[in-house]
Amino acid sequence: MPDGDRFERTLYGKGWRKAYRLACSDQSYDLIADRLNKAVAAALRGPFACTSLLSMRNAVLQALRDEGRKTTLPDDGNTDSFAMLSERLEDITAEVSNSASSRLAIRKAKEVYLELCAYDPSSLVLDQEVDTKLAKAFGWGMVRNQWLAKVREGIMKNTNRTFDEQMQWEDGLASHLADDLQRMVGQLFRSDRKSAIRAPRSTTIKRRMTIEELHQGIVVLEAGHV
Repeated sequence: MPDGDRFERTLYGKGWRKAYRLACSDQSYDLIADRLNKAVAAALRGPFACTSLLSMRNAVLQALRDEGRKTTLPDDGNTDSFAMLSERLEDITAEVSNSASSRLAIRKAKEVYLELCAYDPSSLVLDQEVDTKLAKAFGWGMVRNQWLAKVREGIMKNTNRTFDEQMQWEDGLASHLADDLQRMVGQLFRSDRKSAIRAPRSTTIKRRMTIEELHQGIVVLEAGHV
């Protein structure tokens, strides 16, 4: 892959370019995920910080509870919980900034609400379900928007994948990242301080040189004594 190709130049921020190079060389999910985790953590601490996510999580939780009450209070079913949630999410965004991270958070909050509305409210542990699904959805949304959407074509070109093969690869990557993204983004539900975000420890083993290797002569220098 040529240095600084046109896809790589679209990426800004710590970690994204390294992850792209690894993906183009068809490295393992473990190696790519380690770099993406660092990229996501850095983005959440900096340019993609989303201090409103906690408020949006609470808004989703309240909307689901309101919707659940309609099953026991039919006369209270005149209100549109989704419309009220949408309005509340827009208000939350307006209170902070209409940033890219806030717009992504709104979309993912609505998706989580609609997904959980399809379940039987009595079968849900709402706090846990909302936290898990929103953290995963927002985290993967970051990876897609800030990385995959910009470099998908470049990855396909360098790995000779068809579109269907690329989609299958991305599904596998999403599954591989899901738990780490949940833990990282989930930290925002405990504190909205940017410094709270930490990437998980690397799962790849770094090779260390042995004593024998350190004591080996340097070929270039030895050649000078021949």
